[in-house]
Amino acid sequence: MKDMQVSEVMQRPIIALRHNNTAREAALMLAELGYAALPVLDQNDRLVGILNSGDLLRAGELDDTVAAVMTTPAVSVPGGAALVEALNRLIAHGLRSLPVVDADSRVVGMFSRGDALRIMLTPDDTLAAEAQNRLDQYTGARRWRVTVDEADATVCGRFADESERRIAIALTRTVPGIRTATIATTPAAAVTSVH
Repeated sequence: MKDMQVSEVMQRPIIALRHNNTAREAALMLAELGYAALPVLDQNDRLVGILNSGDLLRAGELDDTVAAVMTTPAVSVPGGAALVEALNRLIAHGLRSLPVVDADSRVVGMFSRGDALRIMLTPDDTLAAEAQNRLDQYTGARRWRVTVDEADATVCGRFADESERRIAIALTRTVPGIRTATIATTPAAAVTSVH
């Protein structure tokens, strides 16, 4: 991780706003996409600011242009910067995400706290998180727990019947990268599988 550059882990393609978009258009984009912030570009595709939900809430009315309510200057990071530098900027400025720019101040990607966390996780952690998310969406609560070891998943918890066990296995297997999925067979296995 210490030798990585931010360009290796940033998200792309980017979604950006134009400085002359209305605040209402920007609010709809943020709400629809679920993003915390979006970069704002000028007519030459150069970064001129960043717009987040806080900017829109402070504006009160949504009839202004994005340029009138955005945060400027935008904190950004060059694509060739070390990952540690990008992390430090996120933390130092209390940001959830920041634009990654090229030498001409054109946005080439976005780097977020979520990107940083994914880098810190092992592949098994990432698989387990995705499988857990799918199980939780199905049950509406955390009834079942999943652990992953070398791409082999184990699901434990209380199941109403055999069909629920089959559903849990099927949902877990839908995660790309998981090789096998099984149900913990003993109460002791179920206890040790929960972290």
